[in-house]
Amino acid sequence: MRFPFSILRYVSKIAVTFFLLALAAFLSPCHVSAAKTDTSYVVAFQLNMTKAVRDHLFKPDSDYVYVVMDQGISPLRMVPGPNYNYSFILDNGLDSGVTYHFKFRINEATWEIVNRTVTARPGTVNINAWWNNEALNYTRFVVNMFYAGQSGWFHPETDSVCIVGTMNNMQGSPAMQRIDTSLSYSIIYTLDPGSVQEYKFRINADSNGLELMNKPQRIIRIPDTLMEVPADFNNYNPAKRLMTFRCDMGYYVRAHHFDPENDYMDVAGNFNMWGANDAMFDHTGDTVYSLEKYMDTTWFHTGPLLFKFRINGSWETAELEGKPDRSYVFHDTINGNLNIFSCYYNNLDPRIPTPPWAYDLSIQGDLINHQVISGSYTYENVNGIPEASSLYQWYRSDDAQGASRIPIDSAWHITYTIDTLDIGKWLVFEITPKAASGDSATGKPVQVVSVTPIGGVGINELSLISRVYPNPASAFIIVETGQPLEWVEIIHPSGKIVMMIDQSGEQSVRIPVGTLPRGIYFLRALSKEGKTGSVKFIRQ
Repeated sequence: MRFPFSILRYVSKIAVTFFLLALAAFLSPCHVSAAKTDTSYVVAFQLNMTKAVRDHLFKPDSDYVYVVMDQGISPLRMVPGPNYNYSFILDNGLDSGVTYHFKFRINEATWEIVNRTVTARPGTVNINAWWNNEALNYTRFVVNMFYAGQSGWFHPETDSVCIVGTMNNMQGSPAMQRIDTSLSYSIIYTLDPGSVQEYKFRINADSNGLELMNKPQRIIRIPDTLMEVPADFNNYNPAKRLMTFRCDMGYYVRAHHFDPENDYMDVAGNFNMWGANDAMFDHTGDTVYSLEKYMDTTWFHTGPLLFKFRINGSWETAELEGKPDRSYVFHDTINGNLNIFSCYYNNLDPRIPTPPWAYDLSIQGDLINHQVISGSYTYENVNGIPEASSLYQWYRSDDAQGASRIPIDSAWHITYTIDTLDIGKWLVFEITPKAASGDSATGKPVQVVSVTPIGGVGINELSLISRVYPNPASAFIIVETGQPLEWVEIIHPSGKIVMMIDQSGEQSVRIPVGTLPRGIYFLRALSKEGKTGSVKFIRQ
């Protein structure tokens, strides 16, 4: 699993690479991929330095910013772009599947205090970040009044336009400022990231001048970034047509993979730079999330629209992993031929036979010779068919990723008694889920690697870690230990390190975990005396 700022895209590697090289100064985020011998693996770094500039930490006219990675990779000087965005495209020197630690650095000596990782994978790996993860947020609302003027609704010499919404308690804003000599007007608000704002535009202070009469209000989820939200007054623009996206999240809600109270949906595609905060909302309470977007008629000829739906604006939770993008031919709406795209998230239609799957894997028990350990997982089936005799297999591996795993003879049960041959090795638990009946009764096998290699004697590893709280954790977790620490790392049940924090003799560490996807994780610590400890915690 990649660090939270990593984003995966599945696009044509050749076209995307040349596209980004030509437009790196204008695009955010970048979309590329990385590998050692195959340029289909590229990592694109994008760093927003706006807050660092405002805090006088970074001088864009004289300072430089670098990506500094481990494993012998030379520091990478990033390329400046608009709005203090710096980028670098790394298209060689990485091994697929390997996790690299890195930080951003100003000049030669000013380092971030956060630790970052990136895993090189097939397709696109994007890093889109702020210096030190400290974002500067404001939202600029822009309304185009040109066609309202042509229709006689608006007279720029005598009329003004304002925004009326939840951001100003529906009282109306001061007059929006005209942009240059155009008939576009703007106003800037600093709003809480993650908040949902509803609004309309209004001519003068007259309620009769309110747009979209008898229609729903505009709605937007505020991102933790700088953002411009454009619109046409009354949604009238002869050069645009309405596109409606609908995605049924009913199954994901019932299966507790999507929490309507805390999670959100968006659509990312070639029409919004593959992730421009086009959030979707459940307007009718039927778990069908939708977005109405007015798109330029040039898409009639330059299409089709390519896109995927995402949970919480992340490619880590995007649908259809490893599969082609969704496609839609955008057309004119003559004779009521509307542009509407509807689907189930991940195409999980409960009416269609679907293989079961297992997730939230872990290995429970003491990882010590002669101890009995057990695999743990959650079974799920879209069609509601219960689990039958799922298949189990244990492996031993020479590495913490399980890449060198070898099956253990007769280890075909959910429990396993650790053998002397396992000492110094990592154990891997594999589950192939099977449903009791149906056309698609067997799912794909999934594995989890033990958090530490097997020990030879009964030493309780938790003795190093005195206390971990809160657990479950939402924003942060505090680790208290009995010895000064060397480092602490957080590991996904798949065995991949998602966060590593270097320490300097501390015995109490506060670790931010709010950006990690919800689920089970393992925390592993190493003391300066070489003692290790591990514990499981839940990111809720």
